[in-house]
Amino acid sequence: MKLFGLLVPSFRKGVSVIIADPVCARGQSAENIFRYLDPKNEYKRNLYGPLKKGAKGRIVAMIKYKDAAGETNIYCGVLIKEILYAVDESRLARA
Repeated sequence: MKLFGLLVPSFRKGVSVIIADPVCARGQSAENIFRYLDPKNEYKRNLYGPLKKGAKGRIVAMIKYKDAAGETNIYCGVLIKEILYAVDESRLARA
């Protein structure tokens, strides 16, 4: 969410969320994002698998990430059935 031109997270760690739009980070950018979301390698990571719309999960980590195009987004590490997904914050809804 943008507030007065600043990027502010809409969710907090530990909040239960629903996947509103089933698109997650993939490929090289996902590998970079997971390096910051899960630095201790606590969870299984999903780099390429699909998400289901309406899946419920819990936010375990959050980061701001600037991609190669220069766009800054907030990515949440959402834990769904013991697998960590990197999902853009705008694609989540409250549970």
